[in-house]
Amino acid sequence: MSNIIYQIFENYIIDVMGFLSSNKIRKLEELESELKKKSDSLNAQLISTYCEIIDEAIFKDRAGREKKGYVAEHKGDKREIYTQFGNASFSRRYYRNKADGTYSYLVDAVMGIESYDRVSNTVSATLVETASEVSYAKSSDYVCNGDISRQTVMNKIRRTKGLKTEAPEQKRRVRYLHVEADEDHVSLQDGTDTIVPLISIHEGVEGNGKRRKCINIHHIGGFGKRVEDIWQEAAEWIYSVYEVEEIERIYLHGDGAAWIKTGLSYLPKAQFVLDRYHLNKALKEISGGDELVYVRLREAVNKADKESIRKICGELRRNACDEKARKKVNSFMNYITTNWSGIAAYQDEFSRDSNTEGHISHVLSSRLSSRPAGWSREGLKAMVELRVYCCNGGHVETKHIRKSEGFYKVTKKVLSKATKVYKDASRELIHNITLLNSGKVTLLTQTLRSIRDNGFAI
Repeated sequence: MSNIIYQIFENYIIDVMGFLSSNKIRKLEELESELKKKSDSLNAQLISTYCEIIDEAIFKDRAGREKKGYVAEHKGDKREIYTQFGNASFSRRYYRNKADGTYSYLVDAVMGIESYDRVSNTVSATLVETASEVSYAKSSDYVCNGDISRQTVMNKIRRTKGLKTEAPEQKRRVRYLHVEADEDHVSLQDGTDTIVPLISIHEGVEGNGKRRKCINIHHIGGFGKRVEDIWQEAAEWIYSVYEVEEIERIYLHGDGAAWIKTGLSYLPKAQFVLDRYHLNKALKEISGGDELVYVRLREAVNKADKESIRKICGELRRNACDEKARKKVNSFMNYITTNWSGIAAYQDEFSRDSNTEGHISHVLSSRLSSRPAGWSREGLKAMVELRVYCCNGGHVETKHIRKSEGFYKVTKKVLSKATKVYKDASRELIHNITLLNSGKVTLLTQTLRSIRDNGFAI
């Protein structure tokens, strides 16, 4: 095996030197591209060889292996796994367990490779995080040059776990906190629509003009959860992140839906605030394009002048052309009355930092509903969790990709025998360095000879 490793490096050096020594100027982008391809190819070969060395070590550990009940059935079964360096291909042995009659590839278990995996966990994590922004197919294109199917990307997303944002170690102190609740409407594969709730918690808005952002924002996705559980999660986040005793008021922004107002029972010191986006939408709809009516209603709302609103609605009702128009006015007035406390809250200047619709667009709609796609419920739940986690500043890591525990372990003694191959190969490489055989004594030769003679691998 040491000869194979030596040959891999020798071929790599010859290949690189041949590329660099050609009688032409290599542009920087060409150097970057070609040298990366060659180094990726080298690393893929080293991964393949390492797997085969471990497989050989397991086979030679006959006493330890058979003590656990495993006997070799045959060898030479090929396996490919897509790594960040490209495809790594290796052969391995197939084993039978005499105790329970099961069959397995022990090297796969040792290396943490699942039975039907085609992609390493490192690549899987990158695919999953990329797919939070783009389609499954584009994620494969960006990460693997399209070598991995969109089905594989989807499966990896569904197998992610532990996407949880950790609270800061030290609690924050704020006077006012804003909790915004809204929902996105997403199409399902069966042709129906479903609602995806979103709660966003932040400390207010900073910046000028269009460049404004929410301070320390944290999102909570609610698809597939009970309303009570969503608000319980929101309350737990607030209690874990903030000194609640220091908070003077928590403003709950929303369109007045029943599930949103449920949050008032879970959030301490909470005041409902009717979201201005939805209110403005209702004002335009009832105005029917009459700019004067719209301006009068908006001014009455801004002043929390309930009597003026009733007077305007009375005029609209009297001027209505039919019963349908009158019912529309009644419905609007009922909407205003039901949510009056949320309108009156506008008089408090600290209640105005809201961007409910913007959060829905950024966190959910941009990936879930802005494109013509139909989701399965399982896929939608996984994507909502992924989007929320990434928008909270999280990054998908290998630990998030669900995998089974390896059922077979190699001992340190067996591992030492396997890695001896690399130590032998490194000594061989160092002994063949011309500088060491020249007879000259320099600081460099002393260092290299020390490494060689003491058996350190490089």
